[in-house]
Amino acid sequence: MFENNSLDVRVTSSSNVFPSIRQGSTTTVPLSIIDSTVSGFAPCAGIWYYDPPSSPEPFLSTSHMRNALSKTLTSYPQLCGRIRFAKTQSKTGHTNRYRRVHVTYNAETDIGVPFIVAESPKNLADFIPSTASRKASSKVWDASQLPSHELFPATSLALSSDSTPADAPGLIIQITTFACGSTAIALEFAHCLADAHSMSVFIKDWASISQTIQAGEALPILSPTFDPQLLDSAAGGDIDAKNPDPALQEQARNLPFHRFDWYRQVPGQPWPLQIPPDFDHSQRLSPTSPIPWADWKVEAPCLQRIIHFSADEIQSIYAHAISQDPESKISKHDALLAHLWTRINEARLVPRGTQTYLNMTFGIRPRLSPPLPDNFLGSPILIAAIQSPPLSAVPGENSLLSESAKQIRKTLQVFTPSAIAAHLHDAAFEYCPQRIWQGFLGDKHLLLTTWLYLRVHDVDFVGNGGPSLRFVESVMPSCDGLVQIMEAPGHRDGTGHWSRNGVDVNLFLEKDVMERLLEDGLLWG
Repeated sequence: MFENNSLDVRVTSSSNVFPSIRQGSTTTVPLSIIDSTVSGFAPCAGIWYYDPPSSPEPFLSTSHMRNALSKTLTSYPQLCGRIRFAKTQSKTGHTNRYRRVHVTYNAETDIGVPFIVAESPKNLADFIPSTASRKASSKVWDASQLPSHELFPATSLALSSDSTPADAPGLIIQITTFACGSTAIALEFAHCLADAHSMSVFIKDWASISQTIQAGEALPILSPTFDPQLLDSAAGGDIDAKNPDPALQEQARNLPFHRFDWYRQVPGQPWPLQIPPDFDHSQRLSPTSPIPWADWKVEAPCLQRIIHFSADEIQSIYAHAISQDPESKISKHDALLAHLWTRINEARLVPRGTQTYLNMTFGIRPRLSPPLPDNFLGSPILIAAIQSPPLSAVPGENSLLSESAKQIRKTLQVFTPSAIAAHLHDAAFEYCPQRIWQGFLGDKHLLLTTWLYLRVHDVDFVGNGGPSLRFVESVMPSCDGLVQIMEAPGHRDGTGHWSRNGVDVNLFLEKDVMERLLEDGLLWG
C-alpha cells in the first residue's frame, strides 16, 4: 500500500446523459410514503471494481458505456428528472402533505444523469487485495486504505440539504480507469429513488444492455416497476382522509421502532439543529424520543475493516447457536448477525444487563400482501429496533448467541402485512416524515444492512471473456456502529445459498473497540 493513498483521480470529461428515446409527455409522480421518509438518508452508493481485461484492449470505451446508459435510461426516465418537495400542501391527499417528495420527468427541463469520466495513474491492485487473498491472508482488510470518495464527483444530490440547488440530480455515475487497465464504476443515488435492491436492478439492466450492444444483438426488453403508489396502496385505512385512524396509529406505535427526533434539542448535541426553514412549529407532532447523543462519541477515531467469514466459519457459528437450542428455528443469517452483535458488545465492554440494540434495515417488498415485484424501484425499507435479550433468558455465556439469534427472528416476525399496513397509515399522516430516525449509532447501537441475494457480483458489462470483478463496495460514511453484510465474490450463476462463498462484513467501529474485536479469539466462531 502507498503511504499516500490518494488515487490522484483526474476528471477527463463530464456530460449529462438522457434517455435515447423519450416516451410520453411531462409526468409528475409522487414518491411513496417510505421514499419520503428516507429522503434525508445518506446516498445509496456502490462501486464495482473490475480487474484489467485479459486482452490489451481497454475494458469498454466510455462512449460505449454512455450509449448503453442512454438506452437503459429509456426504461428509467425518472432518474433523469427533477426531485422536489410537493408544491401544494394540504391535510388531505397524502402525497401533497408537508415534505412529500415528487419527481417530474419527460420534460424539456430534465436534468439527466451526470456521467463523469476520470482516470487514475495508480494500479488498483495496490489498493484492493484480490478475492483469493481476502479469503485467506487478508481476512481482515483495512478498507480505509482505499480512498473511494475520490471516485465520486463533488456534485450534490437532490434533497441532500435545504441549500441544495434545484437542478441537483437524483443519480450520479463516474467511471474511472486506472493505469493498470482496471476500471471502477461508481453509482450514487438519492436514497428516495433507490435502495441497494433498486440499485442492483438498475446496474444489472445497464450491464445487460451493454452486453447486447457489444455482441451486436437485439436489445433486451427491460421491465423495472416504477409505481410508488403500489406501495402506498398497501397502507391500512384511508390515508387521504383528514385525520388518521387511532386504532391503526396505536398498532403502528407499538411496533419495535425507534422514534428519535432530529429536530429536538438535546444538551451536548454535537452539531446545531437543522430544522427546515418552513417547518410549522404549531403543528401537532407525533410523540418522539430525544436522540441519545451521549451514547455516541462522534469525534472519536473510527476504523473501517472488511472481515471475511468463510462458509465453514458461518456453518460453525450456526451449529454453535442451534446446539444451545436444537428446537429453535433460527437461520444462518440470524446466527451470523447475533454472533457479530454479541462479539461487538463484548468488545465495547458493555456491562452485562445493559440494553443494546441491533437496528436492522430490512426490505418490505416480500412482506406485503400481495408482495411487491422483485424489480420494484424505490426505497421500501424499514429499520427494526431489535433489543438484546433479557438477562433472564441468558443464564450463561453459552446461551447468549442462541438467545440473541432468536430475538432477531422473533422481532422481524412481528412485521406482518397488517403490521406494515398500520405503519404505512401512521407514516402517511406524519407531519414531517424526515423528522424521525428509526436508527442510531454509538456504544449501545449497531445500524445494520445486508446486501444478500442482490447478486451484485453478477454485474457483467461484457459477457464471456470480460474482465473479472475484483470487488464491490457498499459506500457508507465512517460512523461507529455501521455494519453491512455482502456475499463474497464467487461464481456468477445466481444460484446457491448466500453463504456458499462466505460473506464480507463491512464494519465501522471506534478504534479501541475494533482493536479489541479483532483480538477476540471467539470472533471466527
